[in-house]
Amino acid sequence: LSGAAMAAPPSKKQKTEEEEEKAAAAEEEPAKEAAPAEPEADAPACSKPKNKEAGRFLAQDTTLNVMAVQDSNLLMSLSDGGMQYLLAGARGNLGVKSGRYMFEVKVIEYASLPDSQKNKYTLKVGVSTSSSNLFLGDSEESLCFETSGHMIHNKTQTHFGGRVILNHGTVLAVVINLEQGSPNASTVSLFKDGVRVCQPQPLPESLRGKTLFPTVTFKNMTTCVNFGPDPLAPLPFKCRMLQDATKADVVVAKEDAAAGGKCEVLFPVGLPDQGTFDRLDMFLEKSGKYVELSDRMLLSWAEKSGVWKHRSHSIPGKASNDRPENPFSLRELDEGSLRRAMYAVAPLQPRNYVVMEVKGNLLEEGRKELVEKFPKGAFKKVAHVAVGQPSAEYKKRVQELLLKEKQSKANKAFEVAKQEKLRKKAWEKKKKEQEKLAKKAAKEAQRKLAEAKKKAEAAAEAKKKAAEEAKGEGDGEEKAEEEEVKEEVKEETKEEEEKEETDEEDEEMEDDAEETPPKVELTDEEKSLEFLPSDLPDLAPAALSASLSSFSIPSAAEGFDEVRFEWSSNAKAAQEYLKQWVFDKKVNTRVEDLKPSLWFNEQLANFQKALAAWRSKQNEHRAAQRLKENSWDMKKKAAVGKVAAAKNSTAHAIAKASRRVRAEGEPSLDEELQKLKAEGEEAIAAAEKELEELETACAEQAKSEEALEEEFKELDVFGVDDILDIGQGVPVFKDFQLEDWALLSHIFELNLLVHAFVRDVADPERPGVHISHLDFYYRKYYGRELRPQDFGVETLREVVTITGDKVLYLTPKMVLATQLDAEFENLGVFAKIIEAFRRDRAQRMDLGEEGAALKISTSRVGGAGDSGGKGGHYDTRRHSYGGKGGRGKGAVSTTVGGSAIA
Repeated sequence: LSGAAMAAPPSKKQKTEEEEEKAAAAEEEPAKEAAPAEPEADAPACSKPKNKEAGRFLAQDTTLNVMAVQDSNLLMSLSDGGMQYLLAGARGNLGVKSGRYMFEVKVIEYASLPDSQKNKYTLKVGVSTSSSNLFLGDSEESLCFETSGHMIHNKTQTHFGGRVILNHGTVLAVVINLEQGSPNASTVSLFKDGVRVCQPQPLPESLRGKTLFPTVTFKNMTTCVNFGPDPLAPLPFKCRMLQDATKADVVVAKEDAAAGGKCEVLFPVGLPDQGTFDRLDMFLEKSGKYVELSDRMLLSWAEKSGVWKHRSHSIPGKASNDRPENPFSLRELDEGSLRRAMYAVAPLQPRNYVVMEVKGNLLEEGRKELVEKFPKGAFKKVAHVAVGQPSAEYKKRVQELLLKEKQSKANKAFEVAKQEKLRKKAWEKKKKEQEKLAKKAAKEAQRKLAEAKKKAEAAAEAKKKAAEEAKGEGDGEEKAEEEEVKEEVKEETKEEEEKEETDEEDEEMEDDAEETPPKVELTDEEKSLEFLPSDLPDLAPAALSASLSSFSIPSAAEGFDEVRFEWSSNAKAAQEYLKQWVFDKKVNTRVEDLKPSLWFNEQLANFQKALAAWRSKQNEHRAAQRLKENSWDMKKKAAVGKVAAAKNSTAHAIAKASRRVRAEGEPSLDEELQKLKAEGEEAIAAAEKELEELETACAEQAKSEEALEEEFKELDVFGVDDILDIGQGVPVFKDFQLEDWALLSHIFELNLLVHAFVRDVADPERPGVHISHLDFYYRKYYGRELRPQDFGVETLREVVTITGDKVLYLTPKMVLATQLDAEFENLGVFAKIIEAFRRDRAQRMDLGEEGAALKISTSRVGGAGDSGGKGGHYDTRRHSYGGKGGRGKGAVSTTVGGSAIA
């Protein structure tokens, strides 16, 4: 301060300080309008009977992770084992049905959590109905104020003001005004530390006329809920608290009556995919005071808690209703710690539970483990068995749900089509308006042109009049004519426009006719369904396969206080139904952990060794045939050469002798010439005779071979003792082509698979490989896919019966079976089978039968030309390979029934 200010007199100094204080106060307050007046009035004194029930939280109206201290209404949320990611919820027992009352929520402390966790703390205060879930704002049955400055109802946010900052000791108050005649009736208001945060907010229609209970949803904090009678932070007006409410204005929620003083724990026992979870939903719909304990419930809880999802789709074959995949980035869910925390907390809280474990409740060991978690003195443990034919009531409910879902889909499709129709209509209307404007502009131009033309004609006519008096009369006529022209044009234009508007109005009236979604009905197939279809199985294939043989019906000896039967009259009937179901299920359920045995590997190795020997024998036989053919060709070539040499030699000698005769003219030379001719003819005759004898021998050999071929064709291949030598060293498979060897390997592999599966599974209730799992087991045993397209067919059933049904066939239950026994001592039978099939196929092809030809891919036939090949199929009708070849980039050609492979 300056010296002058310090020396000021006391009166002046006091005045200066007052001015400075006023100025400072003015600076602290921002320039704004005066705060609105408090809309609520003080509560009048009331002499009516008051509620005497203490405001508190019942266990049934809190989530599992809430620890409540009843005497002080202290609420603490668990924050370990994954619970720190989940919202906690609690609903008070005093509900407001009329009048104006308030309750308070005080922040006591925050849980200590790592900084890496996002959205660590949450607090929502509001109201809900008795049937609502405990997650405020999640449905039509609840409403809440969030600290972000939003009011939430049915997942829809409405902004009410700025962010509400919470600190230790912050007190939030909610005023519920259901007082008839009040200007703020059917509203709720929020206050912080006694100061109004927002103006009275109107209740949504879904909450009007209903009893509203104070509810808190929070996460990782400890709160204290004050029901009264005195407020922790008084409001600007006098408002009675819930504890001080008039008896007629409140409804007191009661604790669920426990049978015999004990809460009930239900263990539903049902068969997979036979309405397990649907039946549970129907039960919870009727008896809402049961808490579901399952992985499904945990995932739903995490989703409602806003946990971030990181997976967009399921891994095929892994997910199930019993153990759904974890789509959240929660390690605790994957490790099972959240599930363990759930079962650790549940037995400590007196409430009714439904332990929904499809697999666990079907296994004796699993049931015992689950039953032991709940103390006998506090809970009545009941096994609820629904194994058998569904009840008429359940089937009726299934039909209702099927129809409802089908109608919903039809309604959605109708709305989509309707919106598309409206879009097209709007576009067409806009297009018509543009066309109308263009047409109107064109008509206006034509009108003006016509008007100008008539006007010009009238003016020209007027000029023809010479008289001055007539000229004045003519001007009047000209104007009249102009007006007449304009009126005529206007009348024509108006009539056309009115006609167009009338047409458009008629079209709009037709289009605007009220449309309603079509009413759907269930088909006969849908009416026959006993259970609702599901996108996911109740158990993953691997889990079902591993535990199927151990499924059983529970008994009291396992620790149950009661065993109830719903779809069967007693345990015996349920056991018989289960036994038949397991038998049928084993037929078409895969054994995921099946491994090929040593016996299988030995049999396969023996076959591969035999196959190599057979291929070698065929190559030797064909080499001998080629050598024999080459030998005859060489002999014939030599004989033909000898005849030609004899003729050339004779002709040369005669020509030489003839030149001497002409030159010398001696008679003796003439005799020598004749002698040379005779000798030459004799040499030629001898050579031709030798050639003729050779051709005769060759023809006889060919005739003999033809006879042998005919004899081979008539041969009963199944009567052959030695497939390597049916006579003269000829093997039974001498005419096999690449596709025949491929089929031979194919039928052996399937036969071996049938017997190996029965041996390796060692389960008399699994008769064999179901056709739906043939490719799975084929990959298990042979390490490659069994694709129908490799055999030129469309289904695996056709692959099985590609050589007929005399060897491999499907039973009535679609299980792969074979006529051959498991003793593979004589592998030659497979060569005989394929030779018989080859003959039959060749005969049908000769007759031109459609479909007799095989188309086997190069990946199956192997051999030359398939290494690195891409695409292509062997066509036995053309006897060649098409498509892109292998190393040689060419086609592999064969001759069916012949002896050559090129």
